[in-house]
Formats: sequence, structure tokens, C-alpha cells
Amino acid sequence: MKTIYIPVGTVTGTAQAVADQVASALTEQGHQVVVDAAPSIAHLNVQAFDAILVVTATTGQGDIPDNLLPFYSELGDVFPLQTGKPFGVIALGDSSYMNFCGAGEKMEERLFELQAVAPVPKVTIDATETVTPDDDALFWLKEWIEVALAS
Repeated sequence: MKTIYIPVGTVTGTAQAVADQVASALTEQGHQVVVDAAPSIAHLNVQAFDAILVVTATTGQGDIPDNLLPFYSELGDVFPLQTGKPFGVIALGDSSYMNFCGAGEKMEERLFELQAVAPVPKVTIDATETVTPDDDALFWLKEWIEVALAS
């Protein structure tokens, strides 16, 4: 089975709840999961994770939540290559704002810069269209598991 690092960016707690549901689903399938609401490169490097799965809300005008922003900046400053490592992004947002799911977009771009690979496109979950973001994330997760964690 695989080890997955889940850095979480949350403002109101919804992204944390989604991350916890995703982690439970992965654990039920025998994977080892670390959910991290205070992510850092040090945490990322603690063990050789097989995959990275970012779960993040978006705040302000497409901004990364305060608890995830240091990790995002650190990834850009230190630039720890993740060559070939599969990743996924579960982005939560509100489409009534101009930069819908902007934090997820930024995290995805950063991981691509670090040479990680996204075997499945990120999922964007719109607060104006769903009251069950965890269900939407779990639906997407099924495909991500099949493709990203296949080998």
C-alpha cells in the first residue's frame, strides 16, 4: 500500500473535514495517510511519501489560506523537486468570486513546477452548487486512487 501526504488549507473548517473524510477512505483501503493542517517541507520530508494530495479552500480573491501559505511559499523558495511523484488537488471555492478555486490552481501550478505529475485533473468543488463537498471529493477520489496509486 501507499503513503500519502495531505496538506490542508482551511479557513472555516470545511477543507479540514473533507481532508479527514478523504483520509478515512484511503485508510480503509490500507493506505497510510498523514493529514497536515500546518504543512511544511520538513513534514513532507519526514518520510518518503508515495503521493501528495492537497485539499484546500480559497480565501479572499483567490488566495491560499493562512495555514497553507507558508508551505506554498516554502515550496517555491526551497524548490524540493518531486519528480514523477503523483499528486492530486481537491479545491474548494465559491464560483460567485472572480478567482474561483484560486488556491487549488496555485498549488497545482507549484507542484507542476516541482515536476510532480497529476494523473487526474484537479477537482473543483463549488459551494454554490453543493452542500456535500466531502461526497464530491470522495467521488473524485475513486478515480485518483485507481490512477495515482495503481503501481
